[in-house]
Amino acid sequence: MKKYVPFVLSIFLLAACEETNKSTTADPDTAADSKSSEIDTTNSPSKEEPGTSQPEEVSATTEDFQSIIPSEWDVEIPADFPVSKGSYLTAITTTDDDVLTFNFYETPSKLALNDKNIEQDGTYIGQLTITKYGSKELAGKEIDQTVFDSGQTVDLGYGITGYQDAGAGSLFTSWNEGRWAIIARSLTEKAEESLTTAKETVEFLETNMLPIPKDYGYLHVDAEQSGTMAKWQKENYLFAMTDFGEQTLPWMVKFK
Repeated sequence: MKKYVPFVLSIFLLAACEETNKSTTADPDTAADSKSSEIDTTNSPSKEEPGTSQPEEVSATTEDFQSIIPSEWDVEIPADFPVSKGSYLTAITTTDDDVLTFNFYETPSKLALNDKNIEQDGTYIGQLTITKYGSKELAGKEIDQTVFDSGQTVDLGYGITGYQDAGAGSLFTSWNEGRWAIIARSLTEKAEESLTTAKETVEFLETNMLPIPKDYGYLHVDAEQSGTMAKWQKENYLFAMTDFGEQTLPWMVKFK
């Protein structure tokens, strides 16, 4: 019986080798499917753990500002107000009969209109008020319609003549551009600032257009900026901007 042992062992060894080859030589299609499965798993987005997703930030947009305007009002809010780099624009709004008020703020993060954190986190920019009157005549009565032609004449450049007058510790340089009555003011002891402010305003308006009033507009530019304000009408709607300081003109020219 011993002479059969090597033969039996050979059969067992051959069977083991064939089984090993089957396990290590995979079907090409099966291998491709496996590899594809691995790629899909690697590139698919990882699932967020419950409770770790961040809340979606809400920004005050032009559409939000426009939503405050009654649909029957013929008023449109500009889409491109200037905003400091890295800041977001929002507002606290109020509605009182025919008067709408926007108190604009810049904030370090996006906040919706009238968010409770606006005053705490934001920097106040200025106030825009829009008032609806019963007629354009009533709206026009709220605006200085003076045509300036008296006082000491000064050259403001670009073919525009200004008129200077003093009173109550202030020096005023006044002129008209289209239907706009414009005044630049400085303290009497800083008289040169009135003329400088007037010339700078004229130069700015050479390449930037004020909103076209229907029928009148009034702009007061203060050399100290704190008193700068503007009013203009669009038919029976009166727009008023206050507290914007040196940002008054950059904001105004966004209106049509």
